[in-house]
Amino acid sequence: MSFSTVERTSSSIPKSLLEFSKEKSIDIKLLDFELISYETLLKKSDDTIHQVTEDISLAQLSDPTLEIIQTYTINIFPLIERENPILLSLSANKERTKAIISIRQASVFTQTPTLFKNLKNEIWKKKLRSGFLINIFEDNLEKQLTKLLNIIPYGKAITKDIQFTVASGLLPIEPIDAKLEKIYEKKSLESASIIAGVTKDELIARYTFAKDGIDGRACNGKSILAQIQNTLDKEPEINDTIRKEEFDEYAEYYAKVDGYPLLYKNILSISNTLQLKEANFKSTANINSGGQDIDISVNIEHDKTHNEDAIGSGVKIDVQELNVDGSIASNVNIATQNLKVDAQTHKNSTMIVRDTATIKLHRGDLTTKNAEIDILESGKVTASESIKVRKMLGGIVIAPIVKIDEVL
Repeated sequence: MSFSTVERTSSSIPKSLLEFSKEKSIDIKLLDFELISYETLLKKSDDTIHQVTEDISLAQLSDPTLEIIQTYTINIFPLIERENPILLSLSANKERTKAIISIRQASVFTQTPTLFKNLKNEIWKKKLRSGFLINIFEDNLEKQLTKLLNIIPYGKAITKDIQFTVASGLLPIEPIDAKLEKIYEKKSLESASIIAGVTKDELIARYTFAKDGIDGRACNGKSILAQIQNTLDKEPEINDTIRKEEFDEYAEYYAKVDGYPLLYKNILSISNTLQLKEANFKSTANINSGGQDIDISVNIEHDKTHNEDAIGSGVKIDVQELNVDGSIASNVNIATQNLKVDAQTHKNSTMIVRDTATIKLHRGDLTTKNAEIDILESGKVTASESIKVRKMLGGIVIAPIVKIDEVL
């Protein structure tokens, strides 16, 4: 198979070789080419084209409206089978933003004045056959070749493959989605409590503003579009219980008062009252506001038509104020500033109240400052100031001042 050298000009060498092979009915694997010249062009969205005479800027590479085109003048001629002492192969990543040359084991380098130029030309031919642009994205190519030719042994086979990058395009920078980070929920999970009590000036949430991505560019000149940013969460509104600090990329939200954070209808606020229908391990687990110094009140309004306790067995509650419209089961531990129970307490329940406890029917163990008990059946009440009992059926009362209206 032979034919005369043919000159072609094209913006795609793989396409030119394929067209020529079909035209001449020649296997494309039997074709070789030589690069005579090339030029790089930028085509704008309005179809205007100008020649590149200096380095393409990063802004241009990231602009998807700009098309980078290279046109090549090549000579196509028959492939001459000859032993090549330097065995090269080219590979690329999926996005074609990185091209890597592999010099395979057993390659032999012969030191000649034209070695650098010849090796670079061979690498360019590999790139051009693969549809990659040349002399773009090659910031380190000549440095890599210089380093290689300084360290390789000459006149003998290399003992292992050598790989280095010959082109590095631009991967797109993905966008940042708008989202709300609820720091208070993380605190709640860590405490295993239904509420996450926070104190004044505590950081409770962070809102990340949406930011568009930056498009990339593959080594073949094709633009790689970044994904479109999403608004996962709306930016919350706030009331006078929240302080907002805004930065370039995000906003932070701080509590202006003690309490627990609440996000309702996209309004972020600090509340000091939590309404519950019951407290047990199934629905709430333990309830801990972070200490009685944090001003959080819990109201439990239990459905008395169900034969269940308002606070289930084994639950621990530590809040500023607790109002229970229902009964307290066994092994319940309560710590609060003020307590009101509009039913009964189990004999194995324990309550520590820093100020005033008001209980309808008491059977448990209560330690408080002041106590008002409607019926004391068998429980124990210890108060640092006073105890008032309307009916006493049994139990123990210990306080400096004790008043019992009726002993049965």
